[in-house]
Amino acid sequence: MTDFALPLDGGCFCGTIRYRIDQPPLFTMACHCTDCQQMTASAFSLGLAVAKDGFTVTSDTPPRALDKQAESGATSTRYVCPDCAGWTHTTTTGSPDSVIVRPSSLDDRTWVRPIAEIFTRSALPWARLSAAFIYETEFEDPSPIVAAFKTSDIRPA
Repeated sequence: MTDFALPLDGGCFCGTIRYRIDQPPLFTMACHCTDCQQMTASAFSLGLAVAKDGFTVTSDTPPRALDKQAESGATSTRYVCPDCAGWTHTTTTGSPDSVIVRPSSLDDRTWVRPIAEIFTRSALPWARLSAAFIYETEFEDPSPIVAAFKTSDIRPA
């Protein structure tokens, strides 16, 4: 995918944590798991999957790491600002080569829309988005989502 305007920059609410994405995102998703519902105090979280080597925290202050073991047995680490607690990104031992950026923390987030929904089994009935890919839990193979995202029109303006 060469038509993706890069870099993408973002950060937390107060600006203490800043990051840069310098490789095209792999896909966008909405996660309806109960952990995301609690972390966002909302119906779901949005995620922008990027290659780990395409993501860099650029601020001098490191984010605070919060670990939690998922149902799958993988450890999920959420990174938040130590000052405002803004959630910027997540890594998981189940997908060690990628980072899930919270696209609501991007400087330009107007273009973001999910191509997939995961953990719909715990979705609030009024919060379903009818994305192209829908999974009751996690997906095993992201390649169909990655391929569909590459050919989609989901891009910054």
